[in-house]
Amino acid sequence: MHIGLVERITVEAKQLLIDDTCSTRTAVVGVDEVGRVLTAFNYRSATPSRYFDNESDAIAWLREDGEPDSKDAHPDSAFAANEHFTAEMRGGVLWLECVASTEVDNAVAAGIVDRANQLSPSVCPPMLIRLNHLISVTEEALHTLATGLNIAALAIVGVETEDPVITAYYKQQHHPPYPTRHFTTINDAQQWLTKCR
Repeated sequence: MHIGLVERITVEAKQLLIDDTCSTRTAVVGVDEVGRVLTAFNYRSATPSRYFDNESDAIAWLREDGEPDSKDAHPDSAFAANEHFTAEMRGGVLWLECVASTEVDNAVAAGIVDRANQLSPSVCPPMLIRLNHLISVTEEALHTLATGLNIAALAIVGVETEDPVITAYYKQQHHPPYPTRHFTTINDAQQWLTKCR
């Protein structure tokens, strides 16, 4: 399925794609990270679905034999890790921890949005992000997080001098639709998130 430069997908269209059983696999082909973020919901589809940015990779995946690989599997556990972050649900809060000295570009931000949607597909939870000596975050990544995360509130925990500046910039320039605050301790962040539920 080619989506081109899609700008939005209606709730009804999302549900039709999730419920579709007319194919054994669905490859969604887009041209940018916006498409990846907008189609992140599709991991819940009745049959395996993956996003690609070129048609040849999509066709190769569709022609593969055997069982779906780990990228196709619906998440059975509450925890997942990749090279940039770990994420899990803890007591109704979506916890995300950046790997030490991570550089967050748009691909990493899209991965965070994808994982958040996987862990909490039907509930809008509060979220805690531990920066863990974050090196940098791009403008595109901040935009993806502001427009893609379906969360009730965001607590950003970091002890570096730049961390509260990053948080303030994120709020002022990208206007996330959820309350966002910086904290230096996890305990303070958890207490605030409890009030935001």
